[in-house]
Amino acid sequence: MNTIRIRLGTSALLAVASFSLVIAGFADTMEVAEDEREVDWQACQRWHAHASSQVERVRAAHRACATDNDCVMVDTSTDCGGTCGEVIHRAGVQQMRRVISHLNATVCREHRRMGCPYGTPACLASRAVCAGGACTFTPL
Repeated sequence: MNTIRIRLGTSALLAVASFSLVIAGFADTMEVAEDEREVDWQACQRWHAHASSQVERVRAAHRACATDNDCVMVDTSTDCGGTCGEVIHRAGVQQMRRVISHLNATVCREHRRMGCPYGTPACLASRAVCAGGACTFTPL
């Protein structure tokens, strides 16, 4: 019987090691997926909806503007979920940050504790403008 010898260089050994790590990571992911069946999806939705409604409340209170300079984009992602941000009047930025901080410490802490999923939408590149007396996005 003929024996075939394979000489593995450093690159090949790293590739094999990397592949092994990927497989190990996949196995860990599969275990998590089984645990996810125990997640109370309705409760997750309620927590996420509550956080979103609080962010929307601040946005609605600070959308009026007179010029484009009044409007700024603010990050509205919480520990409950990512967002593309919102455009609000610059006077509302600190209030938005306080609300998000409070949500992260309360509502979203429970959201994470329950094992709820975290997602972030794909966002279009845009900028803040004042249109019709309201702060809004416009594509770049």
